Amino acid sequence: MSVIWSQRAVKSLHLIEDYVLREFGENTRLDFMEKAEKIAKNLEQFPGMGKMEPLLAHRNKEYHSCVITPLSKLIYYRGTTRVVIADIWETRREPKKLAKGL
Repeated sequence: MSVIWSQRAVKSLHLIEDYVLREFGENTRLDFMEKAEKIAKNLEQFPGMGKMEPLLAHRNKEYHSCVITPLSKLIYYRGTTRVVIADIWETRREPKKLAKGL
């Protein structure tokens, strides 16, 4: 199964990456990016590995999430031939606002 990143997810990823670099340095940024990329890679073979995202349960698509770090998670849904990474959430932010954005 192929994995694609939505524009929203790419933008969120880069915003978080920039924040991590500013606040915690290059090593932490690299660690964060490696974890995000590893999850995306694993989704190719194991698209059901994430838990269902309860804040998005009422949507037409079945959204799942995988924790990248304690303060961030990757939000995705499965199609018939691909996995779409829809967003990266900073879990410190208001969850209902994050869900509303999708």
